Amino acid sequence: MPLDLHQAASKLGVSPATVQRWARQGRLGLQRPSGEFLFEERELKQWARNQGLKIRNELKKPQKARDLQDKPLSAALAKGAILHSVPGHTPSEVLSTLVELSPVTEDRDRTALLQQLIEREALASTALSAGVALPHPRTPSDDFTDLPLVVIAMLEQPVDWLALDGELVHTAILLLNPTPQEHLQVLSRLALVLRNDKVISALRERQSATDIFNLIDSLEPSANG
Repeated sequence: MPLDLHQAASKLGVSPATVQRWARQGRLGLQRPSGEFLFEERELKQWARNQGLKIRNELKKPQKARDLQDKPLSAALAKGAILHSVPGHTPSEVLSTLVELSPVTEDRDRTALLQQLIEREALASTALSAGVALPHPRTPSDDFTDLPLVVIAMLEQPVDWLALDGELVHTAILLLNPTPQEHLQVLSRLALVLRNDKVISALRERQSATDIFNLIDSLEPSANG
C-alpha cells in the first residue's frame, strides 16, 4: 500500500516538508491529480539507500536527551545523522548534498548555510589528516540550529579536499553549532575521538551507523566521569 507524505517522512527520519520538497523536485513519489503525493515503500527504501538516509532509521538514539548531557559530541551526533555513500566529485558538490540531507529544520536557510560552508573552505581547507574533513560555517550561529548538530557523511568516492597530507577525503563531518563556545566544545571532543585509529578504520570501512555511534560514544569522556 502506498505511503502518504507523513508516513514517508517517518520512514526517512526527516520532516514532511523535506519529503514534499524532494517530491516537488521530481526526486521521488507520484503526485495525484489532487496534488497529494504518494510513495511506494520499495521505491522509497531504494531511494533512501542511494542517499544514505536509511542510516537514520538504523541509528538507535538515546530515548532521553539528558542521557547524553555530559557528552556533547554524542548528543550532537544523536541530533544529527550518520550517512553512507554521500555523492559528490568536489568539496562543493559534497557540501551541497550534505546540506540537502542534513536534518536542520525547514525554517532554516539552507542556501545561506551552503554559502557559508563554501566560504569557509575558500579561506582554508577543512580537511585533516587520515582522509577526514570537518566542514563548518565561518561563524557559529543559531541561524542554522538551536542545538549542536553533527552529521557524519561517508562519501561515495574519495574527494580531493586539498588536505595538507595530500590524502583524499573519505569522510566529511559537518559541524553546526549555535555559539562559539559550543562549537569549541564539540570540536575538541571530536578531535580527541578522531585520534583513535578504531574510529578512522570504522569510517574507512563504512561500518554501520549504530556501530560508529556506539564507538564514538564509548570513546568520548563523560564530563561527570
